[in-house]
Amino acid sequence: MHLRFLLPCLLLPMLPAQVALGNLAKLARDRAERARPAQEKALEPFWADLALDYRNNQQFLDQRITQVAALGDSVVPMLLEKLQPAQGGETARNLAGNCRRVIEKLDPSSFVDALVELVNGKSETARQEAIRLLGFANTPASIQVLCDLVERTAEEDRRLVLRSLRLLKAAAAGPKVVGLLGSSDRQVREDVLNYLVVARPASVVDTVIQALSTEKDARLLPYYIDYFANSVTNHDGAARALLALIGERLDWQDTRRLVQALATVAPRDHEPTCRRLHEMLDAGEATALAVQAAVTLRSLGDRQGVTKLKRTLDQQLSKPQRKRDPALFEQRANLAFAIEEYGDAAADYEKILEFSDGLAMTRRAYIGLIRSEAHRKKVPNLIKAMKNSGMTTAEIEAIGVDDPVVQDSLGLDKVRSFLQALAKEQSPK
Repeated sequence: MHLRFLLPCLLLPMLPAQVALGNLAKLARDRAERARPAQEKALEPFWADLALDYRNNQQFLDQRITQVAALGDSVVPMLLEKLQPAQGGETARNLAGNCRRVIEKLDPSSFVDALVELVNGKSETARQEAIRLLGFANTPASIQVLCDLVERTAEEDRRLVLRSLRLLKAAAAGPKVVGLLGSSDRQVREDVLNYLVVARPASVVDTVIQALSTEKDARLLPYYIDYFANSVTNHDGAARALLALIGERLDWQDTRRLVQALATVAPRDHEPTCRRLHEMLDAGEATALAVQAAVTLRSLGDRQGVTKLKRTLDQQLSKPQRKRDPALFEQRANLAFAIEEYGDAAADYEKILEFSDGLAMTRRAYIGLIRSEAHRKKVPNLIKAMKNSGMTTAEIEAIGVDDPVVQDSLGLDKVRSFLQALAKEQSPK
C-alpha cells in the first residue's frame, strides 16, 4: 500500500510544530519502522484466532476483536495489510474479515484514502472489505466514493455499496441509487428499497412512485410504504400511489401501516384519501384497520370518521351477544386512546380485563391501561395497574421506550419507589 495513504495512521501522535512538508514522508517511514516491532509483538497472540471463521466462532471472536481494538490506532496499518491477502483461501479471507471487524471499531473515517486505494486495487477480498469499511467512515469523501461505485460495480460489490450507503444514511446518494429500482433483479430492488427506507431521500419521490407503478413482486410493497411514510409529506402523487395498493396484494397489517402512513403522506383534506377511508368505515367492520382509518381521517382534518366508527362500535356492543366481547372493547379503547380520550380508554381496557381470559389480549390491555393512566397523570391508578399486570420491572420500563409520557411517569418518586420494591421482590432469592 502506498505510504501517502497511510500517513493519517502513521502520524497519529502530534507532529513537531516545525516539520517541513517535504519531510513528512520520511518521518512517517522512520516512525513506522520503529513502531512495527512493537505492533507485531502486540498482535502476535491474536493472528491465529483472527483467522477463524466468524460464523462458527462469533462469541469468542467478538471478545478477541474487542481486545485487538483496545490496542488502539497504532495497529491500523498492519490490520489494513491483512485486508489484501497475498494468497487466497478460506483462512486468508477469514483473517481479512476479522481484521475489518477490528477496524470498524477504530473510526475508519481517519484513513479513507487508504480504503479508496484498496477499493481501486486488484484484490477482490480487499476491495469488498474496504467497501464495507466505508460504511463506517461518515465523511463526505467516503459517501462520494460510494456514489461513484454505484455505477461501476455489479452483483455482490454493488450490494455492499448499497449496504454501506444505508449504514451512512447517505440521502445525497438517492439520485444515484434510485435508478436501480428499474432492475429486473428482485434482490437489487430490495437492496435499493432498504437503502431508501433508512436514508430517506425525499428528492427521489417521483421516481419511486413510478417504480411502484410497475413493481411486480408483492413482497416488496411494504418497503415502498415505509419509504413514503419515512420520507414524504403532503404529496398528492405519493398518496394516490398508496391508495392504489389498498385491496391489492397486501395483508391487513401492511394495509394498516399504509393507512397510518397516509396521515402524513396525504395533503390535509385530501379528497381521494378521505373518500377511500370513509368507504372502509362504511363497510361497518369494527377492526384495527377501521380504527386506523378513523385516526388518519382525523389527522387530515376530517372528524366524521371517528364519529362514524364510535357509532358502529357502540351499536355492536349494544347487541346482547356482543356486549361482553373483549375484541370490541379493545378497538374502542384503542380509538379513544388515539384521540386522547384517556379516561374512556382506561375504562374500556378495564372491561377487556374483566371479560377476556386470553393471555395476549390481557397483556395488551394492561399495557394500554398503564399508558392511559400515565397520560391521565393518575399515579395511584398507574401503580395499581402496574402491580396487577404481573409484569417484570424490565417489561414495564420497556413500555416507556416508545411513549415519553410513560417514561416521565416512571421517574416520579412514588412510581420509582414502587418499581424498586417490585424489582427487589422479583430478584432471585
